[in-house]
Amino acid sequence: MRGASQVRCVLRAQALNAESPVWDERSGRLFWVCLREPALHAFDPKTGQDTAWKMPAWIGTLGLTPTGAVVALRTGLFEFTEQDGALRFLAPAPFDPRRFTFNDGGLDPRGRLWAGPMYEPLEPGDASSAPRALPFWCYGGEGTWRPGTAPVQTANTLAWSPDGRTLYHSDTPQKTIWASDYDVETGTASNTRVFAYTHEGVGPDGASVDRDGFLWCALYGAGKVVRFDPLGRVEREVLMPVQYPTRPAFGGEGLGTIFVTSANHSLSPEERRQRPEEGNLFAFEAPVPGIPGTTFRMPEKG
Repeated sequence: MRGASQVRCVLRAQALNAESPVWDERSGRLFWVCLREPALHAFDPKTGQDTAWKMPAWIGTLGLTPTGAVVALRTGLFEFTEQDGALRFLAPAPFDPRRFTFNDGGLDPRGRLWAGPMYEPLEPGDASSAPRALPFWCYGGEGTWRPGTAPVQTANTLAWSPDGRTLYHSDTPQKTIWASDYDVETGTASNTRVFAYTHEGVGPDGASVDRDGFLWCALYGAGKVVRFDPLGRVEREVLMPVQYPTRPAFGGEGLGTIFVTSANHSLSPEERRQRPEEGNLFAFEAPVPGIPGTTFRMPEKG
């Protein structure tokens, strides 16, 4: 058990909805997004500098590329080039953007982008009989989306085991994390079963896996990050100085630091003033290093 005293604030972002932290080993920076700002960020822990690029629509997740990132916006998938800040359209979103947006996602061991939905209609009183849950999608080298899981309403906890043979994902409202057998060569999941239930807060949010195959998951609304062993048992809890942590990610030298994003959009304006730490970026030292990330595999042309 680790306490909040060992967690330090590294960036006073006060973000509405910080998500999807991804460590870039080449530049020594942590890329992350603010879903509702919306913007893509790059934070340098050595200098404390945080650079932001505004996005034209809500941004759910990202995958690093040699020249920047691929970003999943509410309106579709785009390639972002850091040098000039340009966006190049790759594919439309595989859902009605009036009713859904992208939420959690990440790259599999072969560089395929997986991204899941969040039901967030532009009209809050949406009375449509259309489904309010959709699957995680996989966007691979063929340049098209294909469904990869059963439907979820708020996609989260996407991560892979160190050998790539187990895929984790969750639906936050169900407070359930699932594990599936994963075929790295084909990018397909099968034999899905319950990995763990969460009982505190709103439910499981984003997650990362360490070198020993333990899953670190943020419990949104519960103010903690939980480390599950490969059998789904709670091995430890890290208490956070905020109520709404969103996702842990490994970074820093030797991937020995865990960075944790957080959000403040669930608070009223007065609560945000009283609790300025909500929405900041935090870090603590990991007992076990993380797994090196991959780069996005661009669809083949022609």
